[in-house]
Amino acid sequence: EIQGREKLSPLFEDFLDQCLEVDVDKRATAAQLLQHQFLKISKPLQSLVPLINAARESIKRNG
Repeated sequence: EIQGREKLSPLFEDFLDQCLEVDVDKRATAAQLLQHQFLKISKPLQSLVPLINAARESIKRNG
């Protein structure tokens, strides 16, 4: 069971459900997952850099 599921967007929740399906016959293939809408709307990883830097600064200031 996924902890904090209520905090996930419906789109991400659906993506995880398809990834984590126990029944291999029902589980999405890698090719199908790559076509999932969640991945199509995702931002490039580089967009996380400012967020990571801000988190680091916050940790430095607040311990």
